[in-house]
Amino acid sequence: MKAVVMAGGEGSRLRPLTSRRPKPLVPVVGRPCLEHVLRLLRRHGITDVVITLQYLGASIRNYFGDGQELGMHLEYAVEDRPLGTAGSVKNAAGLLDGTFLVISGDALTDIDLSQAIAFHQERRSHATIILSRVANPLEYGVVVTASDGRIERFLEKPSWGEVFSDQVNTGIYVIDPGVLEYIPADQPCDWSQDVFPEMLRRRDSLWAAVGRGYWCDIGSIQSYLQANWDALEGRVHCEIAGRRVGDSQWISEGAEIAGSAQIVGPAFIGRDAVVGEDVFINGPVVLDRFSVIDQGAKLSNSVVWPQVYLGERSRLRQTVVCGGATIKPEVLLDDGSVIGDDCTIGAGSVVEQGVRIWPGKEIEPGSLVHESVIWAGTWRSALFGSAGLTGLINVQLTPEWCARLGAAWAATHPRGAELAICRDRSPGSRMIKRAMISGMLSAGARVMDLSELPVPVTSHFTRESGAAGSVHIVASPLDSRSADIEVLDEQGMALDRRQERKLENTFFREDFRRVVPREIREIGYPEGVLGAYVRQVLSKLDLDKVRAAHPRVLVDFGFGSSSVALPQLLHEAQVQTVSLRSGFDEESFGPPVPRDTDEELRQAASITKTVGAAVGARLDPPGQRLYLIDDEGEVFDHQAAICIMALMALSAHPQGTVVAPVSACWQLDQVVSDLGGKLVQSRADIASVVRAAARHRAVLGADATGGFVWPDHLAAYDAMFTLLAAVQLVVEMGTSLSQIRRRLPVGFHEGRAVPCPWDVKGEVMRRLVEAHRADRVDLTDGLKVLFDRGYALVLPDADTPSYRIIASGADHTSVVGTLQRFEDEVKATVQLAATA
Repeated sequence: MKAVVMAGGEGSRLRPLTSRRPKPLVPVVGRPCLEHVLRLLRRHGITDVVITLQYLGASIRNYFGDGQELGMHLEYAVEDRPLGTAGSVKNAAGLLDGTFLVISGDALTDIDLSQAIAFHQERRSHATIILSRVANPLEYGVVVTASDGRIERFLEKPSWGEVFSDQVNTGIYVIDPGVLEYIPADQPCDWSQDVFPEMLRRRDSLWAAVGRGYWCDIGSIQSYLQANWDALEGRVHCEIAGRRVGDSQWISEGAEIAGSAQIVGPAFIGRDAVVGEDVFINGPVVLDRFSVIDQGAKLSNSVVWPQVYLGERSRLRQTVVCGGATIKPEVLLDDGSVIGDDCTIGAGSVVEQGVRIWPGKEIEPGSLVHESVIWAGTWRSALFGSAGLTGLINVQLTPEWCARLGAAWAATHPRGAELAICRDRSPGSRMIKRAMISGMLSAGARVMDLSELPVPVTSHFTRESGAAGSVHIVASPLDSRSADIEVLDEQGMALDRRQERKLENTFFREDFRRVVPREIREIGYPEGVLGAYVRQVLSKLDLDKVRAAHPRVLVDFGFGSSSVALPQLLHEAQVQTVSLRSGFDEESFGPPVPRDTDEELRQAASITKTVGAAVGARLDPPGQRLYLIDDEGEVFDHQAAICIMALMALSAHPQGTVVAPVSACWQLDQVVSDLGGKLVQSRADIASVVRAAARHRAVLGADATGGFVWPDHLAAYDAMFTLLAAVQLVVEMGTSLSQIRRRLPVGFHEGRAVPCPWDVKGEVMRRLVEAHRADRVDLTDGLKVLFDRGYALVLPDADTPSYRIIASGADHTSVVGTLQRFEDEVKATVQLAATA
């Protein structure tokens, strides 16, 4: 049998390790990762191999040649442009005959390939995918299988709400030649996104088997270090050059180790490496060939590539030092730092935690390097959480970090693209905005500064102006020390996960475009932005009956930016307005003053009843979300508000569609079905609700935090439009909001959190899905088990090591019992997974 080794990977997240070499040539304990893969194939009797090349492919061909030194026959298939994982194999079709094995050249593994081939043959499969179980499946393609191994579903890089299994695609496949017919010639095509889903759709013979053995995708600096540690500690079978000393130390030919040097723990000392007097090596440590450690240096948990010099009394802590680097005396390289090829770090310098230095750079003596050269540095593993992009002002959201973010965002668009930016009134938001503008200009963007406006106005401007996107910065309503950065696409919608990943990849790759001075654009200041938004709102509402009724409405502006737009809209509707906390807080430019928002909401409710207002509302500062209050002073919780708004919207638009997250209360389904409408449930994140509402042309979309989307108006949360729509619908129905509330079906909705370690989250969900396979389930977001008059939802929390358990239904006793039963089941499953 032949094998195809995919070796075209660029390895952008491993930079600067891959700045001068393709990812498959990155060394693991002294050998390129690709060489470990080839030796694995040889151990299983596969010596005829085709290697696919793209990024810096010549260096791979030059290193391995025809494979004679390995006792193998190697051929190469070169891509002129990236063709994807499947397209690269199709490009090599002329070199293949019969069933063949596909394997990635940039993952370390000792999976039993013979067992995989036997499984494929026993099942008479057309394609077999080899799986591995991992603790955190978010960065991989998750595969859901039946108990016999037949594939049921694919999820490419899922969110936590979509993690129904901890079984991930290893990129190892056994393929019959007929499968190549699914792949178009000379076109980009991917196995997991294109070929396998199409085979599944056609009900072709597609199977998966959990591989027996170790597998590690070397996709980050941390996983690269872990692969080296696992090789040294024997967790993976790979051929390490050198003489084994004790359990986990290898000393290669020609290595010199001074008598006073100490080596503790797993270590690899490469050919002709020199370990000087009084050197202390605290393993696991890899010291590759021809490298020199001078007197008194200390290394801990580090990987040192060939031909590196480490000066006297230098200290390395969990560091990677690439080939040819010179580390002068008394240098400290701290945790997570990476030094690129041929760098020189001056004597007495400190390279702080997480800093990366690109190849060929020289750091002056005595430097304190707290930011990576070529705009590097890391803040966290992902920019976006479940609440979007948020952080502490001047701690996480520093001016330097925000400038990098602005440059990264601009770099995801063509040079000269028009990008808008806006903020609220807070000083922290102003600082962040100006820093981001600097980064955007440096990457060649045309910046349109919208100054201070509500978020819905920014969304409307973005859509109507032809801008390529926009960003809006607001002080967090939950913590005055924090800010939220909302990034919008060209339609004014929050980025979806694919767009978020694109921005994250650009940010973490740290190779932003830098334009020459003549290409730095002037900042634009558009006029008439607010007026255009007001005209849009008025054109989408029928306010004649509202003007005739002249209702009284209480509005608590919360000192937010809605104060610049909503009063004009209310005036145009001829609404009698009772305003609370309008305008801007006088303390906006001073120290944050703690505010009791719950007490303010109670005040608003009491005043609504006292003044006889038909509707009351408290808006959040960005103008996106609101609390509704009825004429009796009853504050609707967000679940009740969704039902109220859905009832009114469907009364005006019979048989319309309503979009809400899977966590919406059970009563919503009853309200929508009673009015002949259609309920579409989406994932709970901001972008999913908005995009589902727009895609289904819904009359209403709603999240569970007071946000409402009216796609006919704007594909964004808009509290100002929602308030006017609510007033219009109440007037048109000829009743009061309290009477409408009484029409809602009785229901109960409760939730709890169950702690769950990050490293077993995927396994826990897999076990739960398997346990409820026979039940009626919805896997849109988490595991939702449906009953006759209610449901239970188990939802992995994206930001914390926990699961959320929600029960909703018609009977309170039943809801409490269901909640307790699922809480107990999740706790038991967590315990089982943690001890497995």
